[in-house]
Amino acid sequence: MKNRLLLASLMVLAVLALSVDAQESAQEPSAAQLPNAVQLPATTTWKFGIRITGTGDTRNAQVTFPVPVDWPEQKIKVLSVDATKNIKGAKIKKLGSDAKQMFFKVPRLVAGEVAEATVTVEIEKLASSPPEDPEKFVKGKKNSRKFRGYLTPSPFIESNDERIKEIAEQFSATEDMNAWQQVEAIYSWVRENIDYEFDTEIRSCLDALSAGHGDCEELSSLFIALCRARGIPARAVWIPEHTYPEFYLEDTAGKGYWFPCQAAGSYAFGHMPEAKPILQKGDKFKVKGHPKPLRYIQPTMQAFGDSPQWEWLMTQVENR
Repeated sequence: MKNRLLLASLMVLAVLALSVDAQESAQEPSAAQLPNAVQLPATTTWKFGIRITGTGDTRNAQVTFPVPVDWPEQKIKVLSVDATKNIKGAKIKKLGSDAKQMFFKVPRLVAGEVAEATVTVEIEKLASSPPEDPEKFVKGKKNSRKFRGYLTPSPFIESNDERIKEIAEQFSATEDMNAWQQVEAIYSWVRENIDYEFDTEIRSCLDALSAGHGDCEELSSLFIALCRARGIPARAVWIPEHTYPEFYLEDTAGKGYWFPCQAAGSYAFGHMPEAKPILQKGDKFKVKGHPKPLRYIQPTMQAFGDSPQWEWLMTQVENR
C-alpha cells in the first residue's frame, strides 16, 4: 500500500462542474449578469493554484496546474509565485506554443499537512468589436499546417461525422454569401436549433444535436464542428464558468484574425463582452501521462504512497 505509485489526474472538468453548478441556472446568463462583471477594457487580479492536504504518507509528489497566457485581447503580468515551505522547485513552464503550467514538487506530505502553490497575475482584458467591413474576410488556406488542428476532430467535437457534414452542406458559400455571412449563418443555426440547458457533464456536439439541447460547452462544440466541416478553423475558449468559440478568417491581404462569438448567452458575433480572464484557447491538448488528447489542460499529480486531498484554486483578488 505504502510503496505503490499513484498516478492521479486532478480532473479540471469535475472542478469546473462543481463551481459552475452554483452559478448557472436554466438559462445562460448574459455577460452583465455574470458575477464580478465589469466593462471592458478592464484590469483584474487573479490567483490560481493548488492546495494539497495530506491523508497519510505521500512522497515525491510532482504537481502541475495551468496558468493563463497572453492573447491579443489579454495581457498577463505575473505579480507573484508563492509556495509553502514544503514545496520545492515551483516554476512556470511552457506547454507547447499556446499554454503554460506551474510545476512543483512536494518531497513528503503527512496526514493533516498542507502544501499550497499559487500564481497571482494581473490581467488586462481589452475590448473587442466586429470589423467595420466584414465582407473583405475570406477563408484561409487549407494547407496551412498551423491551423490543421483547428480543422480536424477533437474531444467532444466530431467534425467528420456524417450528420455534421450533412448540416454543414447548407452553409456553402455562394456569390450572395461571403465567408463572414457563412459563419454567421452557422452561428444563427446553432442558436436557433439547440436550446440552452445546463448540464453538470460535458457532452459531445452529437449528443446536443440528438437531444436538441446543451449548455455553453455543447453549443460551442457544435458551432466549432460545423465551421471545421466547412473548412473554417475554429476553437474553444475557456474562461471561468463559461466556454465560447472563435473562428479564423483572413483579409484580402492574407492577414489572419480570430473572431469570438457567444454561442450561449446574449447575441454577440465577431466580438466578446466577457471581461473574465481567458484560461485556455484550443480543445485538443497533449498532456504528459494521458494517452489521448484532452479538451482542457488538467492539473496532474504523480506521487508515491497515500493519495492526498486537493483543491484547485481560482479566485479574483481585486477589480478595478
